[in-house]
Amino acid sequence: MTLHESKNAGHPDLGGLQHFGGDTGQQQALYVQTDLGSPGDRIDRLARLAEPENWAIAGDDTAVLRAYVEWTFERLHRQRRVHTSPGGDHHVFDTGLATPQQEAIYGLFVPNRNPDGPPWQLDDWLPECAPRLHDAFPELPGPATYTDDPGDFVYDRRCELTVSPRQLLEVKENRAVLPGPLRSNPYQAGLVIEGAVRRAAARARRWHRTAVPCWDPARERVNLLLPMSLTTTPDGVDVALEVARDGAAYHGHAILGLAAAYARARQISRPGDWLGAHAQS
Repeated sequence: MTLHESKNAGHPDLGGLQHFGGDTGQQQALYVQTDLGSPGDRIDRLARLAEPENWAIAGDDTAVLRAYVEWTFERLHRQRRVHTSPGGDHHVFDTGLATPQQEAIYGLFVPNRNPDGPPWQLDDWLPECAPRLHDAFPELPGPATYTDDPGDFVYDRRCELTVSPRQLLEVKENRAVLPGPLRSNPYQAGLVIEGAVRRAAARARRWHRTAVPCWDPARERVNLLLPMSLTTTPDGVDVALEVARDGAAYHGHAILGLAAAYARARQISRPGDWLGAHAQS
């Protein structure tokens, strides 16, 4: 592991996830193309239809699910996997979620009755067996994909980890998620981060599941998250270090609060181990 000037250090855009501290300045495709009606009620219904999962962060019972739906639709829209029926009267996408019976769940849209609104409005969330889906679509679209290389999901122990604490701390969004005592003392924070990075790298080399894959919506790539203990006990976690692979090395990319880290990781799969335990505790 090398601690120096990391050419990729900086804070990524969190992709407009209001609950997790980012804003692209652009309206997401879900809200440009569709009207969810009362988003809270509709997201709650999806949570009830899907297999049980804790979607809560910071007192909001469905914050992670709402972010997940927004960015799943965004990814599918860019992949041209949000389909319109042959008759032109229905729109559908695969949420990537499943019912307790493991049936895929789809979002079905119909033309918006409001001429001043988006072209589509949400009709319902439906399991794949629903006749209404098959009446409208001869073939249903598939789920979003995030990489063609399975190796992107696993920390490669052969790669060097390069981190520049100074560069990371020059970015206010990175400083903002640090524990209070470190925010106002960059020198101390740099020393603490150096030690935390060494421990995180050693932990990832010993156990491959330490590194949690996450989605970077701004750059449309899969990165990895490593646990960082800054003020707690060695087995505690205060923040996550996001690392991006560049050839034969990983570069420290950003420091994320655990809520943001969890939401970004959930875009790929349901996080377990250290991230699931600490982000939702």
